[in-house]
Amino acid sequence: MIDVRRANCDDGQIISELLKSKYSFSTREEAAAVFKDECQNQHYRIAEINGRVVGLISWRLQGTPKHGVAELTRFIVQQNIPNYQSVKESLYDVMMAEADYYYKQHGSRLHKVFSMIHADDKQIKEFYIDKGMRQEAVLKDHFHIGKDELVFSLFLPSV
Repeated sequence: MIDVRRANCDDGQIISELLKSKYSFSTREEAAAVFKDECQNQHYRIAEINGRVVGLISWRLQGTPKHGVAELTRFIVQQNIPNYQSVKESLYDVMMAEADYYYKQHGSRLHKVFSMIHADDKQIKEFYIDKGMRQEAVLKDHFHIGKDELVFSLFLPSV
């Protein structure tokens, strides 16, 4: 069974290996420190199977609530688990529902979700396309020389 829960700032050590596996952190300690800083102003969710952390997702407000824009900032699922696709779906669905609720609670509505991904991350690219997201931009050499980032966005219909 997949359990998705809110992360707290003390979770850095248990998710540091997961963060290090996808992002360019040199050590688990560096990953944990970045998480501790980010958890102050981002919404993190952790997926667990039998008490073991197998994935995470995070998002943050862009602009003010009236703008209705959320950035999906981190999205990681361990690839060597049997429930890989289900964990991705669960985390994404929880994030979308939470962001939608957040904007409604602040008198607005979520109208756009965007995410920046490594250009060579084919699995997340395909997942985003399946979810209706479209590539909006290529950021050349954005974080590292020779490695591009892609911006994917989903525009939600107005009600």
